[in-house]
Amino acid sequence: MTEEKSKFHDREQRAEGKAVNMQFALLSALGMFFVVDGHLNNSYLDIGGLFPYYSFHMPLFAFISGYFYRPGSEERIGEYARKKILRLLGPYMAYNLIYGIAAQFLHGAGFSFGGSLSFRSLFLEPFMTGHQFEYNLAAWFVPALFLVEMANVLLRRGVKGLRTSGTAWNEYGITVLYLLIGAGGISIAMSGRFRQGWLTLVRMMFLLPCYQWGTLYRQKLEEKDRAGSLLYMGVLIAIQFILVLSGRPLIYSVAFCNGFTGLLLPYVTAATGIAFWLRVSRIGAGVVKNSAALRYFGGHTYAVMMHHVMALMVLKTLFAAFAKYTSLFMGFSFEQYKTDLWYCYFPKDLPQFRVLYLIWAIALPLVFQYLLDRVKGVCRKGRMPSSWAPPA
Repeated sequence: MTEEKSKFHDREQRAEGKAVNMQFALLSALGMFFVVDGHLNNSYLDIGGLFPYYSFHMPLFAFISGYFYRPGSEERIGEYARKKILRLLGPYMAYNLIYGIAAQFLHGAGFSFGGSLSFRSLFLEPFMTGHQFEYNLAAWFVPALFLVEMANVLLRRGVKGLRTSGTAWNEYGITVLYLLIGAGGISIAMSGRFRQGWLTLVRMMFLLPCYQWGTLYRQKLEEKDRAGSLLYMGVLIAIQFILVLSGRPLIYSVAFCNGFTGLLLPYVTAATGIAFWLRVSRIGAGVVKNSAALRYFGGHTYAVMMHHVMALMVLKTLFAAFAKYTSLFMGFSFEQYKTDLWYCYFPKDLPQFRVLYLIWAIALPLVFQYLLDRVKGVCRKGRMPSSWAPPA
């Protein structure tokens, strides 16, 4: 896509409003569903194990972010960095402090989760592990994404001056470069260097190609993505069966950069998983049309990522209160409640309550964010809004 076409595409999207790209709203919502479902040890949408969440879901979020990268941002690195700090790191650091204070308070109540408040846990650990206070551990991706986005603009600025036969690097050349960087990151991790500062580096290197795929797709491939869905899905499913039959593990941890079984396999499974759900989202977008609820979920995955672990703690606390003060839920384990972050109590051992945990973990952060949005709106306007429908 030429720069002129890209600018027209941007103007067209702005004219239609936030609801314009329901495909990516649905894709974002699905990605966050995979994250929460995986944290609950569920696998409701992994297609019978054919597309395991942990083989593609974090690369998926990098891909989505890369899709919305605006070429030319490398010409205004200072302004770009300022916006990213305000939109990504600002809220993260504020919530990190809040969760740090909450962890200290809950330590006094006998809970073992989270480290102590310190300069390191507030400002360094977010970039090193992101698991410093545990209640917000799922948001480790936010500082990692910030580093990927800054690496991207700096590298683009660097290669822009390099010319071969008078032709500047195009998106395909940048994609190859980033894949080499990503493979280098996997190599470093497989050598055993994936802790502390090494983890920060390897995460950034690994996610960089996935971010670039999103930019490449929007700039070059999206307009060519016209294959019939039956053929498209059939090829992807066939590839997955071949990978499964190979006997090599398909899952790995991006959070800790371990479990890699090759330099390329993680990118193959990331690409097939992204491609599969990208097409599902395109088909689904035609079904859900302009759903306000889905649009809100897809536009506020940051809130779900940040708060869903604490939302699970809130639900368990409700079970704990009923178990303590009533005759209900007598099998509730208070010891596990305070020492095992992932402990889930199922009344009468009914596995169907997994669905309740899943819905709650997604819905509560969205309700919190919705109320926060409304409060912000009231503060800005100085009056109560006339409608309490989710914002467009």
